[in-house]
Amino acid sequence: MRTVRLLCTGMLLSFLLGCQAYSDGSTRTTGEFADDVQIKAAVKLRLLNDPEVKGLQVGVSVAKGVVTLRGRVPSDYARQKALRIAGETGSVNGVEDRLTIVE
Repeated sequence: MRTVRLLCTGMLLSFLLGCQAYSDGSTRTTGEFADDVQIKAAVKLRLLNDPEVKGLQVGVSVAKGVVTLRGRVPSDYARQKALRIAGETGSVNGVEDRLTIVE
């Protein structure tokens, strides 16, 4: 019974991720979508843990491994650090800077 429940849960998650992967009109596969979700979570967590960046004011989106950072940062140092943190996160193919410096 437990195996059947686990199998059904896995199939449901696969179905939901597969449907979500195409809802934005892109041609991402289920695997690419899952990778993007993991990258987004990792980048956001690292930004939140950094005191200079103030990650609550930085939005993170990911498409096909390319991270886009949007929002406000307090200095150019914080901007550069946010870009470096995103770029050093595993499986990132590139980083797009849409950050605004607000002093």
